[in-house]
Amino acid sequence: MAGGLSGHAGRGRGALALAALTLAVIAVHLGLLSGARDLHDSWMPRTPEPDRLQAAFVRELKQAPPPSPAAGDTGTPGTPKRFDPRLPPSVDGVIAPLRPDVAASEPPPELQALVAPPPLAASDAMGEWSPGLEWPLSTELDYKLTGDYRGPVYGDARVQWLRDGSHYQVHLEAWVGPSFAPFMTRRLSSDGEITAAGLVPRRFDEVTGGLAGGNRQSTLLFDRGGVRMANGRREPTPDGTQDAASQFVQLTWMFLTGRQAAQGDLLIQQPLALPRNVHLWRYKVRGLEDVITPMGAIPAWHVDSDMDDTRGDMQAEFWLAPSLQYMPVRVRLWQNRPKDPRTHIDLVLKQAPLQAMAPATAGSGPAPGAARPASAPL
Repeated sequence: MAGGLSGHAGRGRGALALAALTLAVIAVHLGLLSGARDLHDSWMPRTPEPDRLQAAFVRELKQAPPPSPAAGDTGTPGTPKRFDPRLPPSVDGVIAPLRPDVAASEPPPELQALVAPPPLAASDAMGEWSPGLEWPLSTELDYKLTGDYRGPVYGDARVQWLRDGSHYQVHLEAWVGPSFAPFMTRRLSSDGEITAAGLVPRRFDEVTGGLAGGNRQSTLLFDRGGVRMANGRREPTPDGTQDAASQFVQLTWMFLTGRQAAQGDLLIQQPLALPRNVHLWRYKVRGLEDVITPMGAIPAWHVDSDMDDTRGDMQAEFWLAPSLQYMPVRVRLWQNRPKDPRTHIDLVLKQAPLQAMAPATAGSGPAPGAARPASAPL
């Protein structure tokens, strides 16, 4: 009996010694990890974000048909013509009458001056160049947010496209819950340059916060031919690479200028630098659909992600409205769509977009009571 008790006591002391050794090993590993994290932070100091560009949003953007291609441009075989929302789909080659709701609408002056651009010459991409009317003015779009994150979620979101000469910024900000005490917030910000070939991001930030979101930030820094990822490694990037925020404006510009003709079943390949990986991303134009908004039904091209393996990166699908300069009237974001199709947020435009005044008329002053600075909260 005594031997049995002694044996049990010995095994007990052995178990305690093993547990103590295990805890010591875990403590050492945690110390090493903490030291490695501190060392990583010393190698990768967090740089402050660029100051936000300023804009006064002084007028509502009214729905209007996009401009027609340049005079005499009848298209070439195999080249789709640009979509004109004034013309409904034809049946057996017969074009139906003009839609009465848009037939009398006229584009604003800066859009009347916009025509399908000529092919890009090599000289256009080099030397001095400044963006013109083919790029939208600084614009603010407000959205109603719904979705699912372990249950239904509600909130608001805002997208700002800001430009000052050839310097641009895109900010997509979403609030789950009330704006004064949000349950979770997420902001995607892109800062870069407008060039003759499109947007060239220089920096991307993804910031998550709120009561349940903590305070996390991922930053991508672009240089010539590559990007430094959030974990510090550098990845090569092909020409034309966009980030998670700039991609929306880049595609808007492609459609608006006719460089890409919107049509059903169109496959678009876009290099994307996302916080975890660099992808050659695929989008599919599903077709023209009505998006129901407080302003009524707005026809928009449904552009959906066509990726089977996103390697855990966030996916987006969006609806671009020709009558609103091909801006997104609806955006749906998925955290990990293949593995968790329920978790997403859905943004639908809740009021007419606001734009800054065109530079040529900036001296006339803002419309009374309509101005709102770019930094104004929801």
